[in-house]
Amino acid sequence: MEDKRFTIPLKCFFCDCELQGDSETEFSSGDMLECQECGEFNDYDALIDVVADESKKLAKQYAKEEIENIFKKAFK
Repeated sequence: MEDKRFTIPLKCFFCDCELQGDSETEFSSGDMLECQECGEFNDYDALIDVVADESKKLAKQYAKEEIENIFKKAFK
């Protein structure tokens, strides 16, 4: 199984648009990120929790598919 990288964008909780920002800015716990589309503020910690959950789902799905492929090749 190869090392797989997933890209999961941060999305606004209010309008579901991808959050854009200065790539030089570092955010930390407690920060509020303003959506450029709707102007609402999104809690950094909540955004990270959503991304962590989504990444776990993607990794699990990828691992399952890789294991299925390995078994298919093994029992051909």
